[in-house]
Amino acid sequence: MFKKTLLTAVLAGVIGLTGCSSGGSSGSSGSGEGGADVFGTQIYLRGEMNDWAVGSQYMVQKVSDKVYMASAELNVDWAPYKFKFADSSWTAGTNFGYKDQPGIYEYGGEPVVLNPKSIFEEVKFTPPENGIYDFYIDVTGEAPVTYVKKHGE
Repeated sequence: MFKKTLLTAVLAGVIGLTGCSSGGSSGSSGSGEGGADVFGTQIYLRGEMNDWAVGSQYMVQKVSDKVYMASAELNVDWAPYKFKFADSSWTAGTNFGYKDQPGIYEYGGEPVVLNPKSIFEEVKFTPPENGIYDFYIDVTGEAPVTYVKKHGE
């Protein structure tokens, strides 16, 4: 009887876990939960600041035509932070990591060119001070780029 109860509990847990979604729609039905679609897919800021997870608070928001942004709180003591922009499934074409090495964004410097089909190429960023930072993905040019600003600047 104990084995049957244990097996039932384990199966219920497995079914519950596999039925859960990591969030976000990958369809092109427009933006959801206040987020914006980039190339027809909801994109998130994913990185060490949020354990690479998908969360509604990290879904990019449209700030102007083809420019999107998500914010995160950073601590200098935990830097450098690795990050990229991606959909909830890490789909090629919407998995934006650096295009060319070293893939480091220097605060106030030139944007880092992104590769939308990256695999393991994370952009690195060290904040100059603790605070909330805005991470931008700009797809207006020939190639997408990223840059970071202190919130409110």
